[in-house]
Amino acid sequence: MRIVSMVPSATEILCSLGLAKDIVGISHDCDYPTEILNRPQLTGTTLGSDLTSNEIDQKVRASAASGHSLYVIQTELFESLHPDLVITQQQCNVCAVDRDHTVCALESVNLDTNWLSLAATGFSGLYKDILDVGSATRRKPQAEKLVAELAARLERVKERTASEHHPRVFCLSWFDPLMSAGEWITEMVRLAGGDPRLGSEREQSSPIDVDQLRGESPEVIFLLPCSFSQSRTANEWTGLRDLSPWRDFPPVREGRVFALESSLFHRPGPRLVDGVELMATLIHPRRCPFGAELDRWRKVA
Repeated sequence: MRIVSMVPSATEILCSLGLAKDIVGISHDCDYPTEILNRPQLTGTTLGSDLTSNEIDQKVRASAASGHSLYVIQTELFESLHPDLVITQQQCNVCAVDRDHTVCALESVNLDTNWLSLAATGFSGLYKDILDVGSATRRKPQAEKLVAELAARLERVKERTASEHHPRVFCLSWFDPLMSAGEWITEMVRLAGGDPRLGSEREQSSPIDVDQLRGESPEVIFLLPCSFSQSRTANEWTGLRDLSPWRDFPPVREGRVFALESSLFHRPGPRLVDGVELMATLIHPRRCPFGAELDRWRKVA
């Protein structure tokens, strides 16, 4: 089978099902696992890598207002790959190329291919996406096994944290403007033994102000802005950390602010479970020693 993956979560699902060799094209954001990095990239972005959080936000808003996508698709390369299956997503048109933009861009291309669009907004949706990919690629038994393994890992976390104090946790999904993370990240905090604050499972992210955050009295702060590495996140946080009122927050004073690798949280694929285990390790280090690799997080307060 010849598969084109237009979204990182799909690429990670495919590779978890043993289908890396069948992937003939990927998006510019597909960077895991490393074995797929030599595949042709079918997409690009108009966002520069050196933009600040505020500059990125302004460009995103301008794109939404104009109806112009932030992404470009290499249609000729797409056609030359002759895919049997194209996997897209319909969760967000900001973080990745969505199905509508892909279909529109390829209207002039003569493709005889099957399409699958992922739409998870939580773990039940993730399991469905994995099973759908398994069905579309004739890997149903492998997909069922993967879902069972992921569910068992989450159950292990829940069992270890059930009797523990669940601290108030704030997850920051953007620096400027300040935004809280929602949807499956809120669910991840609960599964990790935390009490999520200011995030909604009905929204991808929500704008907030510092006074709202102060009113929630968070005990732990996770910094995981979409598409940022933990090193870039740590650098942006440095500009806020010593300013009032941030410096007065107990988590900042007491060293409970962590910059996390955002790909474990903003890609609804199998590694979301890695993200839950990482959160649980940082929230409940004595109960959940799951091996928080140093390259996935750093303490920044």
